[in-house]
Amino acid sequence: MSTPLSEHYKGFDIAVQALRRETDRDTPPDAPRHYDVIVTISRSAGGAAAKTEMFGVPTPEPFDNPIAASKTGIEYARDLIDGKIEGQSVDSP
Repeated sequence: MSTPLSEHYKGFDIAVQALRRETDRDTPPDAPRHYDVIVTISRSAGGAAAKTEMFGVPTPEPFDNPIAASKTGIEYARDLIDGKIEGQSVDSP
């Protein structure tokens, strides 16, 4: 399991975790890995009443490393906050 990557963006705290998927037996050791990327978004300095939401990041393509997967998660979280992801949003306080 990787260490979460975090960032502050437009009044929100973003935490991203890239979880490496298990490989098949016949997968070459040097093949790109698939990661499940989880994004947690909450209001900065929101106190106990701050709502935290988790989102799974659609990642159909393999990544070269967990850093690339985490950066994709940060970009996805920013797009969520900016309202660019249809059907998903971060609620106002």
